[in-house]
Amino acid sequence: MHAISQSAVWIKEPSADVGVVIVTSVELPKYMIDALHVAIDDWDQVAYLVIKHSEVLMADWLRAGSSPEQSAGGYACDASQLLRSVPHGSFFLDVEVGTVPGLAWLGSVHGHPLRVVELGTIALSTAAMDQQVEQVLSATRSLAKSVLQARGVI
Repeated sequence: MHAISQSAVWIKEPSADVGVVIVTSVELPKYMIDALHVAIDDWDQVAYLVIKHSEVLMADWLRAGSSPEQSAGGYACDASQLLRSVPHGSFFLDVEVGTVPGLAWLGSVHGHPLRVVELGTIALSTAAMDQQVEQVLSATRSLAKSVLQARGVI
């Protein structure tokens, strides 16, 4: 894990080849965060970001967007700095838990396309959590395939 910000942690940092960035809240159970990390560990096209304080990160981004220094290039908000290494055209896969989306705004920081996986209520058993992890991985595979096709790799 690589802490870049007080509000977020890269579980797996983006490489130049990344096509999909899985974005989850820290509210996702550690079991699921670890399972996703293990599943994508050797997958160069996928990065993984865990957001610890979405509201703080978003407020900073909104404040920076309305600041005159931002237009002059003087102040880069935490979200902008956090996501600067994600290649343009890479998808953000927003994994939402609960009923209120809290991470979808991240796609607007640098104009990355975004897709959402709604898990709803987090499962209580590991077997059910494994099914939810597979739901995220299935969406990740689909997005990664479309990025590779667009790049002419497959």
